Amino acid sequence: MLRFGIAQNVSIACHFRMATEDSCSIRVDKYHITEYEPFFKQVLKDNDCNFKLTIDKPTMATLTYNKQSVNLWLEPNDDLKLNIAYDSLYKAISMEGKGTVHNLFLKAFYKTFKNDFDKDVIKQNMLSKGIDIFENNIFKERKKQMEFYKSYTDKDKFSPEFNTYITNLIKYNYFYQLQAYPIINANQSATILTVTPIPALLLEEVKPELANNDEALNCDAYRQFLYYYIIYNTSKLNNFNKFTDNSISMEKKMGFTNQTIQGKANVYFIGSFLNDNVGNVSPFTAKHIYELLSYNEKYGEYTKLVKQKCEQRMKTKVTEEKKPTSAASSSADNASSGVKIMGTDGKYFTFDDLKGKVVYVDFWASWCGPCRGQFPYSKELHKKFTSKQLKNLVFLYISIDKTEEIWKKAIEQNGLGDYNNGLVPGDWSSEIVKYFQINSIPRYMLIDKKGNFVDTNAKRPSDEAVFNDILDLLGK
Repeated sequence: MLRFGIAQNVSIACHFRMATEDSCSIRVDKYHITEYEPFFKQVLKDNDCNFKLTIDKPTMATLTYNKQSVNLWLEPNDDLKLNIAYDSLYKAISMEGKGTVHNLFLKAFYKTFKNDFDKDVIKQNMLSKGIDIFENNIFKERKKQMEFYKSYTDKDKFSPEFNTYITNLIKYNYFYQLQAYPIINANQSATILTVTPIPALLLEEVKPELANNDEALNCDAYRQFLYYYIIYNTSKLNNFNKFTDNSISMEKKMGFTNQTIQGKANVYFIGSFLNDNVGNVSPFTAKHIYELLSYNEKYGEYTKLVKQKCEQRMKTKVTEEKKPTSAASSSADNASSGVKIMGTDGKYFTFDDLKGKVVYVDFWASWCGPCRGQFPYSKELHKKFTSKQLKNLVFLYISIDKTEEIWKKAIEQNGLGDYNNGLVPGDWSSEIVKYFQINSIPRYMLIDKKGNFVDTNAKRPSDEAVFNDILDLLGK
C-alpha cells in the first residue's frame, strides 16, 4: 500500500538504440509553475541514462530529448524502463517495469487524440468556428475520449489515482476550451474592448464546485480551466469590458479568486498568477497580492517561490518631487505606507497614519471635470453617516495637481475645506500615480480599519451601493 505524503523513490531508465544527442532530461510537476519545477539532466553513457527521483504523491513529469517531449505519469516506487528505437521520442518507444500500464495508456491516448490537446490547434479552432459549432465539436470529442478510456483493455489495472487523473483530464479539457473561447477571441485584437458572453445554456455545468477541485491540481487541463474560469468571471463582473489597467485587473481577479476558490487551488492560482504578472503591476498591488498569498498559505511554499520577484517589484522606487520637511513626516519612512501625502497644513502623512479608521479615497485634480462632477454626490454620501460613524470614517481627497497653489485654490472653489485633503503633485508623473499605476481619474479606493486596501477600484460616490460597502467595513 502506498503512503502518500512520504517521499519515495522512482527509477526511470532510458535506452536509446541510435542516440545522437548526449543528454536527456526530466522535469517533475510539483508546483505547476515550470520555472520552479524539479529538473534533472543526465548525460548519456553508452546510449543509456538513469534517473533516480523522489516523489511523495502521483504526479506528471516531462521527459525531454532532442527537443522533443513526452508526458509520463509517475507514482511512488515506480521502476520504468524506456526503450527508444530511433533518435526520436515520437517514432518508437516501448516500456517495461512498474508504472508501464499507465504510461502505455497515455501514449495511446495522446496518439489518438493529439489535436484535442494541442493548444495551437485548439486556438485555431476557436478563431475559425462559432461558439455553437465549436462547443458541439469538443463535446463529441469528450465523448470519444471517455469511450476510449472506459474500453481500454488494461483499465482494470489502473491505480485509483490514475483513474481520477484521466477522468479529470477528459472532463476539464472540455470545460477549459469552453471557458477559454470568448477570452481567446477577445484578445485577438487591441481594438476589441469587450468580451462576448457565452450563452448561459452552455455554462449550466460550470459552477463554483467544478472550479474547486484540489485533487485535480496535478492535471494541466484543470489548471487551464481554472485560469479561464477566473478570467471570464472577472470579466463578467466588469460588465464584460476589458481592463485597461493591469493593477486593477489583478486586484479584481485575485478578489474573485479569494471569494470563490478555496484550499490548495486558491493558493496555487494566486501564486502562479502573481509570479507571471508581478512585473506588470504597481508596487502596491505586488505587495497587496503577495500579502494575500502569504495569509492564505499554510506552509508557505508558493510564498517562498515568488518572494524574490515580488520583493524586487515592491522595492521599485518612485521619484519624489518634494521631500518632507516637518517632523510629522517621520511615519512616511514606513515602507508599507507606499507614498507620502502633504496635508493642507504643509505636514506629511501616509496611509498608515489613518489605521483604525475606514478610508474612502478620492483621487482627483483641479482640471478634471468628471472629478468635480462627483463632489456633490460625495458630500451627500458624507451626510448619510451618523456622527458616531464619522468618528471611524475618513473621506480623503488626494489631488495630483502640479502645485500647492493650484490645489488649495481648487479646494476652496469646490467646497472641500471641511474634509481631509492631501496633495502628491505632478499630474500623471505624480508619485502616487506611478505607485498605484492610475491611468484615469476620478479613481476611488476603500481601506479597512487595519489599513488593508480592500478595493482599489471602488464605486463612485454617485453609485448608491458604495454606502453599503463603506457601512460593511465600519461594522467590522
